[in-house]
Amino acid sequence: MNENEKSIIVKSVLELCKPIRVILYGAKHGLSSGKLKTANICIVVGNCDKNKLLHRLYLQMPLDVQVNIKIYTDEEWNELQNDPNSYAAWISEKGAVLYESEP
Repeated sequence: MNENEKSIIVKSVLELCKPIRVILYGAKHGLSSGKLKTANICIVVGNCDKNKLLHRLYLQMPLDVQVNIKIYTDEEWNELQNDPNSYAAWISEKGAVLYESEP
């Protein structure tokens, strides 16, 4: 995934919420075009209604590609990092942080 594609995804997320962290953990490009077709991102947020946020993100993200989104609260994320069998730990290990808020 190129830097422009990463930048567009981060900008889209930042327009709709205030994430603590955005992690890219998967991307697929078209074989012939090389264009991004699908991206898998994990968004770590403060305490909020994750279902409402997820709904808003899927409806309002202005992207031309399919984006699969996984949301964790900061508390869930920190707790699941200690479980090597959790999906969050796998994302943390395999993914690339695209954005991290200032502490």
